[in-house]
Amino acid sequence: MANSKRLSVSDQLYERIRELAKIRGQSVEDLLAAAFSLAETVFWPTADLADPATQEQIAYLAQHHTLMSQYAGQYVAIYHGQLIDHDPDFTALYQRIDPQYPDEFVLMKQVRPLPEPMLRNVSFRLIRDDT
Repeated sequence: MANSKRLSVSDQLYERIRELAKIRGQSVEDLLAAAFSLAETVFWPTADLADPATQEQIAYLAQHHTLMSQYAGQYVAIYHGQLIDHDPDFTALYQRIDPQYPDEFVLMKQVRPLPEPMLRNVSFRLIRDDT
């Protein structure tokens, strides 16, 4: 049996967590575990912090709540940790950003409810039938 601990949160925060878990079809515990995994990438990143892609991803994660409230479903461009442009159409955003920053890394991604999509690793094996 797992060792359980109590964590005190405000009623408002708990209701937000519970509602999101319900929407996602997860238990509160599973949702919190997934949220913690995402938070680890910000507070304890394993990637090279000098890498521009890592820096922009960390900036995106830190701003995700604000971006979600203002630009949900749109594509955003993050450069040097700052939002520099947004558009509902990725191609239109890319066509504006690429000429301005031709040799620079600019993170362009769609703002979704969860900062990173849940990835599932599906593996398979091929079996040769010699009959």
